[in-house]
Amino acid sequence: MPYSLTTNERDQLFQELTADQQVYLNQFLKRARKTVFANVIARDKGRMIPDGASDQEIEMLLDDWILDDFIDAGFVSDELLCECGRPLRYQYVVRHVKTGEILQFGINHFEEHTGMSSSIVKEVMKGFNTIDYELDELLVKQAKGRASYEIPPGMPIPAEIRNLLDLQLPLLDRQERRLHEAIRAFREEQEATKRGSSDFSSTTSRTNREESKPNDELQSELQPSFDLFAEDNTSNLEAVIPKSKDTFVVGGLSFIIQEAIDGYIQRGIESTIMMCELLIKEGKTTNNRYSTGKPKIYFAVSTYLDSFVHMGEMTVEPLGQEDRIYRLKDK
Repeated sequence: MPYSLTTNERDQLFQELTADQQVYLNQFLKRARKTVFANVIARDKGRMIPDGASDQEIEMLLDDWILDDFIDAGFVSDELLCECGRPLRYQYVVRHVKTGEILQFGINHFEEHTGMSSSIVKEVMKGFNTIDYELDELLVKQAKGRASYEIPPGMPIPAEIRNLLDLQLPLLDRQERRLHEAIRAFREEQEATKRGSSDFSSTTSRTNREESKPNDELQSELQPSFDLFAEDNTSNLEAVIPKSKDTFVVGGLSFIIQEAIDGYIQRGIESTIMMCELLIKEGKTTNNRYSTGKPKIYFAVSTYLDSFVHMGEMTVEPLGQEDRIYRLKDK
């Protein structure tokens, strides 16, 4: 259902929250606006920003304007000014990555001060409006009373959802759908474990993904060297066999690309999409993409990273249907 509050209604409901809840939501709103802004700029350049990308990672991908800060004074203030001198309640602080130039302005002056096209500014505004709608949804739900969820013991909960539950804040509709899907998948996996089925989870997850993916992505996954889900994946096993630099190939990746990925891992980059975008930006691979915008090298990179999972050096966690997070295990 749609949620839309006036500014006064939103302010009133926000003031009814606890101090901890207000602090968290302010940080969330600031982070969400930064992400929206970065995603619009990235899409205009034919790139993707992975969910949860840090400020540092965003700067690694973009050479243009990024949103550094969003300030809400709570009222129109003479201490919060636009570049044109107009007092503001909401101030946007943007910085040009290459030049270091910093600009401060109100929402109506994006195009005038940054030189961004009207179409890009329109997409930015659309994203900001979506964030406001989600805040309204959360505030309305909080006023009506939160729902309760039967979360199985031991089930990992995404941080975004766990933070809201810990703060006794309601979940957005999209977060509820994600939680229910996670609960269903966790219970199915537990049942499969009880039955002693080792391949139930991977088979089910592959079927679900294949039903929802565009044909061009699906066909690529079905190619032998890009098959992420086959249990007998010889390309993964090749990673543990010593080879020369000229022949050491996993998932169709050259040694140079593998070295680059190893460097990303050591720098703490965990998102497969992020690694793919850096490979493209640094000119180590071509900018070939599926109709969804996902880099075609994604599946090869995942296959290479899976080799570390098989060796027990990393863990893997799906991030929705669009990305995978690979983390080094603590030694």
